[in-house]
Amino acid sequence: MRFTRLRRLITAVGVFVIIAFAASSACDAWRTYDQTVAATDRELSNLARALAEQGARSLQTVDVVLRDTARWYSDVGHNSRTERIEGALSNRAAGLPQVHLLAITDADGIQRYSSKAPMTPLDVSDRSYFIAQLSGTDNGFFVSEPLVSRSDGHSTFVVSRRLTDGKGIFAGIVTAAIDINDLQQFYGAFDLGKGSAINVLREDGTLVVRHPPAEGPIGRKFPELARAPAAHGIVVNTVDGQPRYAAGAQMRDLPLVVTVTREQTLALQSWRSEAISLAVRTLVGVLLVMLAIAALLHQLRRAEAGETALRESEERYALAMEGANEGHWDWDLASDRLFMSPKMKVLAGLNADTPLATRAELMAYSNLHPDDVPRLHAAVDDHIDGKTQLFELEYRVRHADGEWHWVLTRGRALRDAKGSAYRFVGSAIDVTARKRAEDDKERLEAQLRQSQKMEAMGTLAGGIAHDFNNILGAILGYGELAQKHSAEGSATRRYLDNVMHAASRAKLLVERILGFSRSGLSQRAPVNIQSIVEETLELLAASLPPRVRLERRLDCGNAAVVGDPTQLQQVAMNLFTNALQAMERGGILRVVLDRVEVGNRRPLTQGFLIPGSYVRLLVSDMGAGIEPATLERMFDPFFTTKGVGEGTGLGLSVVHGIVADLGGAIEVTTEMGQGTTFSVWLPRSAEGAPPLGDIAGDLPRGRGESVMVIDDERALVALAEEILAELGYEPAGFQSSVAALQAFRADPQRFDVVLTDETMPDIAGTELAREINRLNPGTPILLMSGYAGKQLADRARAAGVTEVLRKPLVIRDIAEALTRVLLARKRAPQEA
Repeated sequence: MRFTRLRRLITAVGVFVIIAFAASSACDAWRTYDQTVAATDRELSNLARALAEQGARSLQTVDVVLRDTARWYSDVGHNSRTERIEGALSNRAAGLPQVHLLAITDADGIQRYSSKAPMTPLDVSDRSYFIAQLSGTDNGFFVSEPLVSRSDGHSTFVVSRRLTDGKGIFAGIVTAAIDINDLQQFYGAFDLGKGSAINVLREDGTLVVRHPPAEGPIGRKFPELARAPAAHGIVVNTVDGQPRYAAGAQMRDLPLVVTVTREQTLALQSWRSEAISLAVRTLVGVLLVMLAIAALLHQLRRAEAGETALRESEERYALAMEGANEGHWDWDLASDRLFMSPKMKVLAGLNADTPLATRAELMAYSNLHPDDVPRLHAAVDDHIDGKTQLFELEYRVRHADGEWHWVLTRGRALRDAKGSAYRFVGSAIDVTARKRAEDDKERLEAQLRQSQKMEAMGTLAGGIAHDFNNILGAILGYGELAQKHSAEGSATRRYLDNVMHAASRAKLLVERILGFSRSGLSQRAPVNIQSIVEETLELLAASLPPRVRLERRLDCGNAAVVGDPTQLQQVAMNLFTNALQAMERGGILRVVLDRVEVGNRRPLTQGFLIPGSYVRLLVSDMGAGIEPATLERMFDPFFTTKGVGEGTGLGLSVVHGIVADLGGAIEVTTEMGQGTTFSVWLPRSAEGAPPLGDIAGDLPRGRGESVMVIDDERALVALAEEILAELGYEPAGFQSSVAALQAFRADPQRFDVVLTDETMPDIAGTELAREINRLNPGTPILLMSGYAGKQLADRARAAGVTEVLRKPLVIRDIAEALTRVLLARKRAPQEA
């Protein structure tokens, strides 16, 4: 700080000296300029007055002759003979060398007599001098503009006096023509130097004579030059267009002005030379002052550098350890004295100004995680004993905000010649963000592995379910037909009922597998989730064990979730069933349904939440809880903790598949001996009223419509033909899609409806539908599939499929689907 103030003082003094020196030089230059201008003005003024006085004397002599000639002519001469008058004029002109011609003009403007006889009378009535005297009221002295003499062609200007008779009436004028060249030669005798000029002007600014000579401007008006006697200074509108200093003087008692001018550049030439010399001297002086300041600052900097080097040598250790926002510490092992930087105290969970003197105080004040204390002591002891080359450890410390922070500390012990540690130094940094990022990464990687595993198993399960659907379709179809044709109460009917019951269970199992693999067809629409949960709870209430009590709180109102009602009911039923099975000794089953707004991205046990509005279903039990090993695998397909024959292992897998497919997430919290809570989060879409119940009626029947049936399974084709015939349709079965297409191409109008499987070896069902629509647009097409999803639905819609049915099909599914598409086809022409 001291050196800074001294530097500023030296710099300020130096700048002041430079400014003062420059200001003094500028003042000298300005004063010299004023003096040069004043001297030029004074010189030009003196010259103008002297020349004006001399010119006045010369012209006053001419005026005296004019006055005398006018008086003589008025008194005597006008009665004299011509020879006498011209002789008198010649004698008078002989004494005036500047007068080129002396003449008398009568009242009509005819020049009658002149000093150069003989002459021819000339008409000068149009000349300015005659007009001026004719219109004048007294015998004024008039000077004309420069003009060319009509008698001999000389460049002259004319001075004149008025002639009157005895009664004072205008009788003519007497004139004296002065040769301009002679007058220029007269002024040429004065040497004013280069760039100077003498100008004789009339009072109106008309240039009469100029030296140096200038033929063009003679006779032009320069009013600025004529005003020079009143306002000395620079005149821009000069004869040669150059800015000039000008000074003028009025000729005594005459209407003429003499103006002396000098070019500005020449007038200031001496001042410029002096100003340049002064600027050079000033610049040299400023440079010398700057060099002196630089030398002083350099010496001052050397002194400061020496002091700074001394201070830095004392602080280098602390600065090196403080780098990168790390805390540092220095522990003297012999005295137990401990130094900790403020940052290190903050990392240890203390205030930056907490007084600490020994390591014992540090261990007493800091709040280390109990699990990390033994590791910390062991690592310190091992390094001091020389068992480790470097000391490095990560441990947790609770800060004032109550949060646990991870701290990474590194250090090394300084040892004497015997290898004994006498000093322990090191640094530390907060790595909480890195640890959290690592934990998040591990959790996301685990979720990704789980998702990939379940996707692979789901694909496998879905494929198996598809193949099983074809077998199950034949069992269900033929079983229904056999039931219809068997007598009530017979042994055969009883056997068939048992077969159909087992087949229905198998169908339910397939639907669960397809739900897990998300390969089944589902109709997505806004579903009132509260009505689904209420309906499921009503079904569950009838079968509650005696020692289980149900507590419910359903606060969703008309909140809707976009999904399939059957799938949503399956999610609720699986969670409720698992909760009941977990409470073998009884307890309370709590079910909560509410709305929750999520503001930030939040990871859960399965999936994560993004900001938005959600419906949350909480299912809590009072069971034994879930062990960590089971918690990790509980969503795996076919994983179960139940005995053989007691569970399929698909319940939670199906829940996970449906929830993930709907864009939701699942959170599981459990405590051994206390119970488990499953929280299912589903995105809320809008409001939706509870659905109305459907009433099953008789099977709709056909009226002999022709139905084309295509399936690569012979048994399913035969079954479909029998069912269609039973329902009143005319079936035409094909086991090959190629053969079916050829039959349709041969007679497109023959078939009213097409019922086709999707997966076939030659042509897939969607491709077959596209060809049929091209041959006969508007033909109703029903597509059957046991392993499909949204991609198939989109593909089928693009191919022109009217409706997609999920296998295995029962008779009602086929009957209702055929009725819907046939009615829609009949209404289409009417609406068009």
